[in-house]
Amino acid sequence: MTHKINTSQLGPIARRSLLGVAIASALHAPVAFAQEANTADDQVEVIEVKGFTSSLKASMLDKKASDVVYDGITAEDLGKFPDQNVAESLQRITGVAIDRSGGEGQYITVRGFGPDFNTVLVNGRQIATENQGRAFSFDTLPAELISGAKVYKSPLASMQEGGIGSTVEVTTARPFAFDGFKAVPSVKGMYEDISEETTPQLSGLVTNTFLDGKLGVLAAASFQQRKLQTNMLETRYWRPEVSITDRSQLDNPDYADNAQYNGVYVPQNFDQIVDLVDRERTSGNLVVQYAPNDDMTLTLDGLYSKFEVDSDAHSVGHWFSDSNLDDMTFNDNGSLTGVTSTVVDGVGGATDFIRRRYGRDVEIQAFGANFEWLVNDNLTATIDVSTSTAEDNSGGDNFFTVIGYNNEYSVDYSGTTPTLTVAGGDAALQDPSLGRMHYNERNGFDTEDTISEYRADFTWVPDSDNAFYKADFGIYYQDREKTNTRRFASGCEIFCGYTFDFPDELLSVFTAENYFSGVPNQWLTYDPEAFFDYATSDEAVQQIADATGLEFETVRQAIDATNIADPQPSNDSYVVSEETLSAYAQFYFSTEVSEMPLDINFGFRYSQTDTSVDGTSQVVKDLEPIPNDPSDLNVVYETLVGEPVNETNSYSSLLPNVNVKLQLTDDVYLRYAYSQTLTRPMMDDLVPVFNVTVSRPGNLQAQAGNTELEPYKATSWDVSLEWYYDDTSYFSAAAFNKEVEDFISSDTADESLFLDSGEYVFSVLRPRNGETLEVDGLELAWLHTLENGFGIQANATIVDSDSEFSLPGLGNSQNITVFYEKDAFQARVALNNRETFMQEAVSSLGGTEPRFTETYTQVDMSVSYDVNETFTVFFEGINITDEELTRRGRLSEHFVQQVADGSRYAVGVRASF
Repeated sequence: MTHKINTSQLGPIARRSLLGVAIASALHAPVAFAQEANTADDQVEVIEVKGFTSSLKASMLDKKASDVVYDGITAEDLGKFPDQNVAESLQRITGVAIDRSGGEGQYITVRGFGPDFNTVLVNGRQIATENQGRAFSFDTLPAELISGAKVYKSPLASMQEGGIGSTVEVTTARPFAFDGFKAVPSVKGMYEDISEETTPQLSGLVTNTFLDGKLGVLAAASFQQRKLQTNMLETRYWRPEVSITDRSQLDNPDYADNAQYNGVYVPQNFDQIVDLVDRERTSGNLVVQYAPNDDMTLTLDGLYSKFEVDSDAHSVGHWFSDSNLDDMTFNDNGSLTGVTSTVVDGVGGATDFIRRRYGRDVEIQAFGANFEWLVNDNLTATIDVSTSTAEDNSGGDNFFTVIGYNNEYSVDYSGTTPTLTVAGGDAALQDPSLGRMHYNERNGFDTEDTISEYRADFTWVPDSDNAFYKADFGIYYQDREKTNTRRFASGCEIFCGYTFDFPDELLSVFTAENYFSGVPNQWLTYDPEAFFDYATSDEAVQQIADATGLEFETVRQAIDATNIADPQPSNDSYVVSEETLSAYAQFYFSTEVSEMPLDINFGFRYSQTDTSVDGTSQVVKDLEPIPNDPSDLNVVYETLVGEPVNETNSYSSLLPNVNVKLQLTDDVYLRYAYSQTLTRPMMDDLVPVFNVTVSRPGNLQAQAGNTELEPYKATSWDVSLEWYYDDTSYFSAAAFNKEVEDFISSDTADESLFLDSGEYVFSVLRPRNGETLEVDGLELAWLHTLENGFGIQANATIVDSDSEFSLPGLGNSQNITVFYEKDAFQARVALNNRETFMQEAVSSLGGTEPRFTETYTQVDMSVSYDVNETFTVFFEGINITDEELTRRGRLSEHFVQQVADGSRYAVGVRASF
């Protein structure tokens, strides 16, 4: 694979120095960034990129020549990215950290700013996302289709706004990057050490040129299947400021007016989970390029990815109810360290057998047309039109069901991980005669995202040979619509309470293979569909009728009304429509200061955004007293099913930027960058829904969205020093600062509702602008290669914030890669360490407390050998030290999760024709 360096349209000083090498012409430069077009008399330096070392060199030269603060990854060869996943390669870059799903990189965090704060482009275009927010899921895109990935930490005006953290540009291969025919097939088998399953991964890419090089066609395809097992121990959340008394002391007069323990932390549950996951991804890419002459190039491309995840979990759980807890012990922080959940007269704690399914049924399609035209020696025009759609059709397909029985158990939280003791021992977890029906629900989201983009970019180069050597300008329009339909149904009001029997023959014993030691590894399980079939059967209806004294038809109607057989859209479904119109100009200068080459570019981007949000909300009509219960009020709604709601908003922004690069010596570069950037509000924060959560007199509370949210606005500066002391060796240090205004956080404020019976003041929790967040950081990077084939790549990122509230994802990280490449043999070992960070300010698992991820260190390795010029055999290992992920709550002793995805290994062969 070749890496081209275009030097034809650079400034007069730049053309005389290494500073002026303009990297990434048509092959690697994003179409969105108005890069220089190729001309017939371009000066082109070609680097043959084949192997890890040459990949590092190409990325280093890109960084050296860049007009902005930038880092990147270049494919080692056509169809061969350095890691199995694009996100996992990006984590080797300073400032970048990742979140994993099933042991595979899914989301990125850059300089402490999470996935929603980073704009991800594919070939210069924003791609629709299948999730409820703006974050791009990297696990939907196979690495085999990717030729490069770049992380822009300071912007140009030509770049799409939206990424306070960064703009990430992922590029796929183009046929005009290759001379004639080339084909690269690859096959490998992947072994998962926990599930002990081996699955295939196939990929292939073929490209050719025709009509004397005027027509090029490239097609690529990839298929991957994984069957993995994820083991978990989980306490969903801890409850703060709890006042509680041991059950055995409830009659003690000393605690009649004041609880035995006050202001303490109590866990909500303890679950053991085995998640059996099937993942299958089928992807393809087709590119056609046509150049009728040296001045024009038309590129048509399409990208397709189908990603299916079936997560089928078997769990045994224990839920803590305050009235049943006894023998509680607490440490000096007030955190519970031991507890027994008791049963008295058949009522008390319970052992639950839980089945849960979480699926992703993702389909992504993207199509684009790009026309580059060298109008004359001074003007280049690029027109780009694209559309993409992403769908996740999981609405109503997920489930959460519970069968259990009242039982006594104890949990010890004094150690690193909790330990469980169940009354009756392991046999009590395997007796089908004990099973009783309890909670059940079907849920899931149908999400559809559509993005259409239109842009015109122009580059003008003056004839004069002076300091001003180039101007980029253009216009951009995006139309985006995201529909999120939540489907939900639950029969809890009928089945909850462990009252009704579940047939013994529908229960069996599940064995958790290769599970954690020190806890039970066998418990009851069942087919969830059999659960729902029985719950809606005449047999279940008759059982409930006999137990309650209700008529058969009355029970039947009540069960049918739950819709557990056919979940319906819920009131928190929504449609967000955004229209964005932007215009920009960027100016480039090259001169000398004290005989030191100096490059400066500055620009402005103006953006106007119009937002329309449609949702469904139950409109509160009145609050009525409840007879015999003065402590609560009955909420009366205009309608039971909710009414359509539409709200709109508009905002505009002018975003300046400056990038300065000074060549201090032949090998040392000093950079400075200043910019203002924005990130638009999270889409689910915009939903115009008002839900009453507490309706007590004098304590009225509600939750709501906020369509009037303004974007996050950041002012950033960067200073970096880069020393390129050898052909493939360099050291760099960069300091940065980001001050984010209008930071969105959820807080409460009093709001008046004028209802039929008068004015009521609610304390309403909604997302609001207002906070200011400042983040400082330091990035250090070192690449050193030796003549004997050995080399080391290392970097560290240090980030900090002195703001009063924490930023999810903010944390330090380090990378070390040791590699050897000589002749036909290549080997490397890579270590990535991400230090403790706050994952969520309020845990999505429930409760009101934050959730932290503890320091995680992963070691990966790869070895390859070129059998001949055509065939290469390789071996890969991921997480070879079998590292486990640990999450906690506010305090270090607040255990939340221990997650083991295990190690995985691959053996394969790659060919190049």
